[in-house]
Amino acid sequence: MAHVPPDLLFLALLVVSLALIFAGGTFAKVVAFMVVGLVGAVFGGVLVAQYISPQWDLVGVLLGFIIGGFLGMILLPMGIGLIVGYAGYILALGLGLTSTLALATGIVFFIIGLVLSSKIIKVVTAVGGGFLLFNVLVYFGLGSILSTLIAGALTLIGLWVQLASRKVTQPAATNAGSQQNAGQ
Repeated sequence: MAHVPPDLLFLALLVVSLALIFAGGTFAKVVAFMVVGLVGAVFGGVLVAQYISPQWDLVGVLLGFIIGGFLGMILLPMGIGLIVGYAGYILALGLGLTSTLALATGIVFFIIGLVLSSKIIKVVTAVGGGFLLFNVLVYFGLGSILSTLIAGALTLIGLWVQLASRKVTQPAATNAGSQQNAGQ
């Protein structure tokens, strides 16, 4: 097996860390699409080859990939809601609440996680990318303090970029052409 030079590996990690920091929400959706799409491709290929015809297995693979990929993107917020809900449940149990109250807390946290999933993805990927960037910068010899400052600043900028509103503001509509002249 060929040996990958460490500098090349850390350059790749630098690119991944910057992608996570500045486009983590999109990055997570693409990864979810690809991973679940690949599982769907295998599942679709096997089903079509077994129950329809082995000659049509490529169609099953393509349909399985597309359907699986979209399911992955649709279920990603559900997974985030489950993680946040479970964390709320465990936190409530740790605070000494009864099992019923802990379950209710978990359900509330699940709903919060589901509603805020897109923002949670962006924050988590930016922070994870920042930690990865810190390690890459330390590897390249920048030192802990400078690496922390650079990674922290880029993480904050990346969070701002990801969380900034992407809506195009529409100019306010005017009634200039639709009003009747009162004097005529």
